[in-house]
Formats: sequence, structure tokens, C-alpha cells
Amino acid sequence: MREERVMVTGDAMPSVRRFGRRQAIGVGAGGAFAAILVACGASSETAAPAKPAATTAPVTATTAPAATKAPAAEPTKATVAAASAPKGFANPNLIVSVDWLKQHASDAGLRIIDARPAADYEKGHLPGAVNLPVVETFDPAQAKNLPDTKEKLEALFGQKGIANASRVVIYDNGKETPAARLFWTLEYAGHTNVAVLDGGLKAWGGSTSTDAVSAPAATFVSKLDPSKLPTKGQCALAIGDPTKVVLDARSPAEFRGEDVRTKFGGHIPGAINIEWTENFGSATQLREPEALTALYEAKGVKKDKEVYALCQTGQRSSVSYLVLRLLGYPKVGNYAGSWVEWGNDEATPKTQGS
Repeated sequence: MREERVMVTGDAMPSVRRFGRRQAIGVGAGGAFAAILVACGASSETAAPAKPAATTAPVTATTAPAATKAPAAEPTKATVAAASAPKGFANPNLIVSVDWLKQHASDAGLRIIDARPAADYEKGHLPGAVNLPVVETFDPAQAKNLPDTKEKLEALFGQKGIANASRVVIYDNGKETPAARLFWTLEYAGHTNVAVLDGGLKAWGGSTSTDAVSAPAATFVSKLDPSKLPTKGQCALAIGDPTKVVLDARSPAEFRGEDVRTKFGGHIPGAINIEWTENFGSATQLREPEALTALYEAKGVKKDKEVYALCQTGQRSSVSYLVLRLLGYPKVGNYAGSWVEWGNDEATPKTQGS
């Protein structure tokens, strides 16, 4: 064990449009104290990019795509929890399996959301999926990938066909951060029926589409939950508090202060390091709940503590947030400011080493 040094410095059928071959190719080529603080941000994280300029709205198809089956009754949380979860999680309604989604993709009230960048979506996506790149939820006025304002999130989600009553299933490629980050953002905004596709697109194993899907506009009324978005001040107060845990989802090298991506390296004193990739098995699906429970409890991240998650920019830590919610942790938050805020502040305490 290396010695630690503490340094204190001063979402009715969607309409579709088929991408032209030339257009699709052109775009593709261009382009978590007792709280647990989870450190976030993928290893390739950068500050939130400016939101892309608006593009021409998709052309509504003149004929609706052939239905594969008659729409089923709108799914409820109870039915989803009973049938959708691929594993025995405490909160099974927060995750769906590929098999479940293939059977229920045409259900009334279900909105499938692709959280990947637009260029990836155009190359191929799940049939019927609406593209909502997670970067569109960031506040362009902030440099720390913080979520946008209440009003802008309401407008964005409504434009993507996400209503308060919608059953939302989000995916990315699998073993990535966009789906988990969008999941967290929707929960922060007050949506109560959101899930992530276990394994993502790489686990799909079925046909994909290059049709651009435009969902009918919906009304989403946000009720922001501040407990989902702990602040730098709350994280500072969590230091030494036995009722809270700071969970850092970054790599061990970042945690120790060897991989420095801000003015100062290291970690918040007392923080626990569980890298976000440890939540996945050998493929793109999450590990079994028993293994995940053992992983967190062995490190001292237990359900009787309040959890604050962080990483570099609140993205990798969103995976930790999702997993802890699945495991039934009652108090979990994602510190979106994360190390890019903490590590650039001369006044915050920092520790190097293991």
C-alpha cells in the first residue's frame, strides 16, 4: 500500500426517412460523508462540445412501415419489472434484455432512444429508435458537462417524443457511457420509467436500420431532483462523514494521481476507487448482480450509505450510478462537475497514491 499524501491547495408511431446512400456515407466519414461519490468520465472524455447546429428536419414518410404485430397494451412498471430484466437486480425495471426488447419494440407508449452520436446512428441503429445524442443534454454555458436547464431539457425530451408517461429504453454500442449518462439525466429530470438495454447495440444480434426516425412531439414536464446531482460543496462535506461514500469511477492511474488531466491530480480524500469498466463482464453486458454486490460491498460501498458518484466529467460515473440503482442503493447521486471541477480548484483537498 502506497502512502497517501493529502494536499490542500489555496421517452402514434414514429415517422421515418431513409438516408440517401451518398448522404449516409458522407456523414459517417465526417464524422456516484454516507454518500458514494462516483468518479466519472470515460478515458477519452473531454469537456462538453458545443451543441451541433440544427439540421433539416427529417421528411415524414408518406406510408407507414408495415407493422410486424398489433400494438400491445401500454407497458406498466409492474409488467416490465416482471418480464424485462435479464438478471435478478433489486430494481429490475431499470434494465431490459435484448430478447424483451425484440418482443416489445412495437408496444404502445414505448420509446427507444439511441444515445450515440448522430454519425453512428446514421450508419445503423435499432429499428424505430430515435436519436438523442447525449451531448445534446449538456449545458453549453458550462465547461463541466453539467446537464442543461429545466426548460431546455423539457423541450429536448418533448421533441424526441419522450413524455412523462413514456416507457423509455436507452442504448449505446454497449460497455460505453452515453446510455447510462442519458439514463441519469432523465432520472435527474424526474422521469420515473427509464431503462437501459443490457449489452447495447453490440448484443442486439438482429437487423438494424438506416432510416431516420422522427417521433411525434410529446409533452415532458420536468421535476428536477437535486439529490441526483451532488455539488462540490456536498462532496467536501462528505469527507470524513461515515454516512457517506465518495465513489471514484476513474482509472487507478487517474485516482493515484499518475494520469493527470486537470491542474492537480489525485482524488478526494477518503474516496473509493472502482473503475467503471469493472461493472461489465467479458462482453458488453453488465456482470451478474451477485458479483456486482460483492464488488461494491468489499470496497465499503454499502446500501446504508449515501452515494456520490464522480469521474472526470460525470460520464463514466453515470455507469456506476446506474449499477448502484439497479442493486437497490436508496441514495445515489452523480457529481457531474467531477474531477474536472475538483481537480482544477486550488482550494479543494486532494490525495495522491492508493
